[in-house]
Amino acid sequence: MTYVKTDLFDIPCLRMKPTGTSKGTVLLYHGWSSSIESYEFFASTITHWGYEAVVPELPHHGERGKLNYGEPGQLQQYFWPTVLQGLEEAKAIAFHLAGQDARLAVIGHSMGGFIAGGVSAKVPAIRSAVVINGSCAWVKFEELYRSRLGLPASDEAQTALGEHDPITAWSAGNDTALLLLHGTEDTTVPIDSQSYFASAAPKERFRALEFVQYSGVNHQITLSMLQRTKGWLDDYLAGR
Repeated sequence: MTYVKTDLFDIPCLRMKPTGTSKGTVLLYHGWSSSIESYEFFASTITHWGYEAVVPELPHHGERGKLNYGEPGQLQQYFWPTVLQGLEEAKAIAFHLAGQDARLAVIGHSMGGFIAGGVSAKVPAIRSAVVINGSCAWVKFEELYRSRLGLPASDEAQTALGEHDPITAWSAGNDTALLLLHGTEDTTVPIDSQSYFASAAPKERFRALEFVQYSGVNHQITLSMLQRTKGWLDDYLAGR
């Protein structure tokens, strides 16, 4: 395995390559309050599976600034702008990597799962995607979030998110294999918006779509989730 810290389009990235021939390239997105350094173990696990891993830094999560992540006001102010900027950056990186390796996948956890779903909907070159404890129904997530906190509905937020919401943005020409993994007891990104996506998504637009719920699991990445992720990559990226 080789390890480098590099920039792609002025975005700091961690890049790991497996020993021997790579079976494909995996974009890996971290969550809110995390960092590319925190995902070094996850990335190294992916390389041990035989894939190259690229972990881009998200805005406000490292060299490009930091936030008081535990402050609710900071979360409400910066969450969606970080997702939307991260999505635009992910699209540029994905198109670049697809030019180097046609076998391209994306994985994301938590906020990174929002971005993984968003970029999969926009970039047909992504052949396989795994969203862990995230949401691919952005408008529905925002509605439920506001309802839980007793906040008024926001037409402005719905309009801004609607253009990029994976549930409506998924192209008819995009045949990504999408795996959704979610803990049923997730209190950070509750499972309800992802359940909504799984039931309402236009399934004919996917090469494969599977939603796996993990009973008793909160906002963690479990060993079982990793095992399922490896199998998905082997079936729908290396074995496509």
